Formats: sequence, C-alpha cells, structure tokens
Amino acid sequence: MRELLFAQGDILIERVKDAPVSGDVVACEADGAFVLAEGELTGHRHAIYDRVTLFRDDALAADIPSGLYLGHVQVAEGGVDVVHQEHAPIRLAPGTWRVRRQREMDPKETRLVAD
Repeated sequence: MRELLFAQGDILIERVKDAPVSGDVVACEADGAFVLAEGELTGHRHAIYDRVTLFRDDALAADIPSGLYLGHVQVAEGGVDVVHQEHAPIRLAPGTWRVRRQREMDPKETRLVAD
C-alpha cells in the first residue's frame, strides 16, 4: 500500500492530485539540496538531494491555515528521499506532494512545532 501522508519533525507531506507547476519555482541550494523547511532552533534542513521540481502557489493551498504552507514537490519516476539530520528519511513515490508545517495544539495556545 502506498503512503499518502508523512510527518517528519515539524513538517507534514501529503500526496495530492497531480497539478501543473505554477506560482514560484524554487531553485536548489548551492549544495544541490531542494530545501522544504529549515529548523528554527537547530538550522537542520528537511531536504531532497535528487532532481525534483519545488514550487509555491498559494492558490493550491487555500485550505491550509495562513503561514503553514511551504510548497509543492513534483517527484519524477523512481521516487526521492526527504532527509533531515535528526529523523529517518522518508521515501516519496512519483507524483505531486504538498508540504506544510505542523502545529502543536495546547489548551491555551496554538504554536508551530519546533524542530
């Protein structure tokens, strides 16, 4: 069975219906990493080192609360790994994936998960 939702530290990655690339295409970093998110406390990164298309289009994230949407990743044939220094890698199958930050729910407040 193929997984449709993954959590890795402070991010959630969900399989969504394939969509054409739109909005802002994000380039890879100098070291070849496509960075999905960077930890505020540690500076560690949720990154993909294989060839993907990373883009951000707020119109594709209208159902996500403000400030949580990080982008979409289009994965080509063969799949890719999302890596982070403190978590096990996640294998994404080919297709389109939407990435967002997780929130911690507390009876008194709601805050972003710190990684």
